[in-house]
Amino acid sequence: MKLIRRAVASIVLLASLSAFAETKNIGSSAKTFMWKVERGGTTVYLLGSVHALKEDAYPLPPAIDAAFNEVDVMVFEIRLDQMSAAAIQMMAAGSLEKGQTLEQVVGPQTWSKFEARIGESGVNASLFQGMKPWMAALTVTAFELTKHGYLSTAGLDSHLSLRADETGKKKLALETAEFQVSLFAELTPEESLAFLHYTLTDLETIIPEMDSLYVDWRAGNVEPVEEMLLDGFEEFPNVFKRMVTDRNRAWFPQIEELLAGERDAMVVVGSMHLVGEGGIVNLLREKGYTVEQQ
Repeated sequence: MKLIRRAVASIVLLASLSAFAETKNIGSSAKTFMWKVERGGTTVYLLGSVHALKEDAYPLPPAIDAAFNEVDVMVFEIRLDQMSAAAIQMMAAGSLEKGQTLEQVVGPQTWSKFEARIGESGVNASLFQGMKPWMAALTVTAFELTKHGYLSTAGLDSHLSLRADETGKKKLALETAEFQVSLFAELTPEESLAFLHYTLTDLETIIPEMDSLYVDWRAGNVEPVEEMLLDGFEEFPNVFKRMVTDRNRAWFPQIEELLAGERDAMVVVGSMHLVGEGGIVNLLREKGYTVEQQ
């Protein structure tokens, strides 16, 4: 999995199985992609999210449902009721200047490959002519995911946000939708073009890899999920820093504030933000907290 899947996994704005039958039979003793942290009498759960799922991904593993029922506060990356406004901002930020076309920006060879790939999905490539390469990459990926039943509306964030509304839980956000849009809007032209190149290559395997990711996520298998999500960023250290590690460190004080409070909480963020050396789980352990996978 290359750059596109890392972005899809970490950004709610894009929201990410024949495997479902197998994973629903996992025993109750299996781990989940959730960790528990305690300080004094306060508990905070850290839940790695898959932002786009099929509708038959539910019910969730019992441990996640139990933790949700226990907490009073739900914390998400952004306020999901801002999504419509964020989508408009995303389209504006992802539009080329007047007079430019995607074909001109990417060159004839990449455009030809793009046209052929889009044509396989039954979409007219001319619809993308006004988009910057990164916006075209996100849009074509969204088409591919939706075509195979992966929906942001069925993603874990959306599912738990709706349940929080139904049960009267308080909802908080770690950052704004405007900030998440800026993560893509501030890509350099070189990064934007590389993003599209990787996307066109990765689209051939995105669905089987997403299936595999879901199986390991559901079973709480950290190592293969970590490898799949983080592998490939070596070529883009600045992008990884902006999209992942900088945000983890910005969120860290807010998580500590929750631990210092009196109300139990669940923090739901993209799974990539919890794993690896710069992941939130490791940052907490380095600070001396005991963090236990559930």
